[in-house]
Order: sequence, then C-alpha cells, then structure tokens
Amino acid sequence: MNARILSETAVLYFMQVVNCGSISEAATRMHVVPSAVSRQIRRLENALETALFERQARGVTLTPAGELLAAYARRTLLDAVQVTNEIQSLRQVSASRIKIACTHGFASHFMPAGIAGFRKRRPDCTFQLQVAPAREVTRRVREGEVDIGFSFSLGATRDIKVLYSQPAPLLALVSPDHLLAQRHEVSLRDLAEVPLALPGINTTLRQLLDIYCSRQGLSYHSVLDSDNLDTLAQFAVTGSAVTFGGEVFVRHHLSAGRLVALNVPELKENDRSIEIQTLASHHVSPVTEQFIDFISEAIVPPLK
Repeated sequence: MNARILSETAVLYFMQVVNCGSISEAATRMHVVPSAVSRQIRRLENALETALFERQARGVTLTPAGELLAAYARRTLLDAVQVTNEIQSLRQVSASRIKIACTHGFASHFMPAGIAGFRKRRPDCTFQLQVAPAREVTRRVREGEVDIGFSFSLGATRDIKVLYSQPAPLLALVSPDHLLAQRHEVSLRDLAEVPLALPGINTTLRQLLDIYCSRQGLSYHSVLDSDNLDTLAQFAVTGSAVTFGGEVFVRHHLSAGRLVALNVPELKENDRSIEIQTLASHHVSPVTEQFIDFISEAIVPPLK
C-alpha cells in the first residue's frame, strides 16, 4: 500500500462521511454528487484492502478499520491546525482564544460569570462559546470543533479525556412558599403527585428523572416543558411547580433564597457527573489549562 493515499482528497471525503453518517449528506455538504463520494471511499478501501464502512439502510457506520483511520485523520487535521496557529502566532501578536461547547445550564449563568472572572487574570484571552445538548457537546469535542466541553455524563465516552469530574445529582427545587418546602423529607412519589416543570426529553436531567420514576412505576404531570433551565427555575420561583436542576446552575437562586432544594432520598444517587472534556489525543494549550483550573475551582459547591 502507498501511504500517500492517507494524505490525499479521499481522506477528506471519508471524514465528511464519518461526520455526517451518510454518503448522501456528505455529498450535499461538499456540493458533489453521491457517486463521487462513493468513488473516493472505494478508492480508499481498495488501497487499504479493507472495508471502512458498514452500509446500512439508513447511512453508514465505521468498521474497526474505519475507526482507526478516523482517529488518525482527526489527529492529523488537529495537528495541522495547531501548527498553522503556532506559525501565525510567530507573525503577529494575537489574543489567546478558547473555543468552548457547553450545555444550556452552564451557559445561562455559570459560564458568563466564570469567563468574566478568568479575564480579570488574563485580559488577553478571548472566548467562543457554543451551546448545545450534552451529546452534541461531546460530539463537538470529539471532532475537534472546540477545545473543551462542559457537559454531563452517565458513563464513559470513547475518544474523550475527562480533565475534571464532579457528581451532579438531581435536585428537586421549589419556592420557599411551596407546600412541600416545609417538609423534612419528600419522596419521589410525593413529587409525582404535584405539578412539575421539566427540561427537554434529550437532557440528562429528564433522562435521570425518567429512570428514577421507572424504577418505582411512577408517572408524573408536567405543566411546563422547556429547554431553557432559567425559564424553569423562574417558574418554580413563582411557587407554581417543582422543577429539577443541578446545584451549579441554581446556586445563585439558592443563595438568594428564591429556591430551596428538597430532601428527596431517591435523587441522591451519583448517577450523573459534571465533566470538563477534551479530545483524548489532543494536547490543550497552556492558557486553556489555566482556564480549566480556574473554572474547576468555581464549580465546587460552596461549604454549607
């Protein structure tokens, strides 16, 4: 096999298919016909003498050989970007830039305050912040679209290096005036019998709640569904419903006394963790390491 094949156009076509999950969508993004993409993939497979994709009814999935090639291509592309950035930095003085992806909960309050605090130490540093669901955050980290991701995890994820992790149990949150706020302990069954305000079905918050309720055969009544966690918190502040969230996202409401966390034993299991994620094969810059150290300290819950 001629190793030059790994530096040619065919690999770019291959990575577009990997990112899209289908040959037709890859062709659309590259503004070519699907047969041109298929031809390049066949050229790669013939040169490597192995199949790179398993063709399915809807799209394609990587074979083990395809996984290896995808990992190699990502490393190569990231190294090329890093070398280019380093060369540019020699030619001109520019501010350090950190690209971040995070979930909506981080973006609403915690991340703006964290970035502002860090820039007091490093005013030369600039940021790009992308907001997405937890799985999408991890995907953007894995594909090198961002430097770091702030997300939640219910388990280990391939190709991802976790630089910081902290348990993030589900909190049931109510206004201090809510009928449940005065109780020393509240059961999950009690919560299922009152109006709830819930995050979207694709969030880890909702997934955990569904898991806990399923274990006990419970169903619940949501009077407000929203992907905006600030909206849910503000709705709970009115006393109209119980909502759910992680401590870091409602810390300002808790400290101000606008919300209280109920004592719900069934929600205290550590099934979910906050994670600061990077691509396992990629080395983060010194300024990014400084930001991670700074923000990790800010995530830690305050002593009671």
